[in-house]
Amino acid sequence: MKLHRRLLALALLGAATAQAADGSFGDAASFLASAGSTAMESFENQPGRRRELTPIDTPLFTIGTTTTPIGVQVGPDAPSTGFGAHAVGDGSRYLSVYLAGQPQGPITFQLAAPATAFGLYLVDVGETSGQIIFKTNAGAFSGTGLSVDATPQPDGGVRFLGFTQTQAFTQVTLTVTGIDEAYGVDQVYVSAVPEPASALLMSLGLAGLLAARRRR
Repeated sequence: MKLHRRLLALALLGAATAQAADGSFGDAASFLASAGSTAMESFENQPGRRRELTPIDTPLFTIGTTTTPIGVQVGPDAPSTGFGAHAVGDGSRYLSVYLAGQPQGPITFQLAAPATAFGLYLVDVGETSGQIIFKTNAGAFSGTGLSVDATPQPDGGVRFLGFTQTQAFTQVTLTVTGIDEAYGVDQVYVSAVPEPASALLMSLGLAGLLAARRRR
């Protein structure tokens, strides 16, 4: 019985400490290694639409905006002018963001489930000086947020940005402060937080297997 309790305690401790630490990443490989299991939205199943203020719904999140028009491009200049942005990877669709003559944002990702990691590719950011700011509704980046310089990029340049938190969040706000800075977003990664019941079942299963092996 004592062995069972020890194994269960160790399993629960492992599940509790498997969360990602607070941190930011400038490349996808490092982010994915730290984030663990993730899901990705590439907008390939989204219908094309011109930029407007209406939200965009995806299985992982809803993207909302109040000032900066957003749309889904099906090509570099369709259905709206892409201003040098394009899709990342093998697809052809991406999220297009542009407010003429003003800073870009905020746009808000309302997540379908709590997460501890969030990352995305930004395309054609850095033609004007400014900041790229992520802000969550809970945890380490809920105060002043995470701010990154929008360093100069060649026309159509691609960069990855992501972050992890120990505390789960359900909302991410993205602001690009560059004036007249049209940009694209593609391949958005989100990590889901395991439900407590699922984590407990996994831990109990592990404890049972270890106990059975010791009896044999």
